[in-house]
Amino acid sequence: MKETILDKKLQEIASSNWEQFVHLIGGEAIIKAKICLLRQNNHSYGEIKNRLGITEDRVRYGCAKCDTNKQSQ
Repeated sequence: MKETILDKKLQEIASSNWEQFVHLIGGEAIIKAKICLLRQNNHSYGEIKNRLGITEDRVRYGCAKCDTNKQSQ
């Protein structure tokens, strides 16, 4: 996907005003992204659960979404 001016603006907001970025993107999307990043770095479900303070069911569901995204690429 080609990077656009809007992509660059979002990157600027994320780096300079994290609260605004989270508000724009949504807290749930941020948690899902964190789950994917941690899983990509070989963290266990338990480690992710403890690190993010969420249930293991939520971690498993999030990891399944990450795996689905990989398959569609």
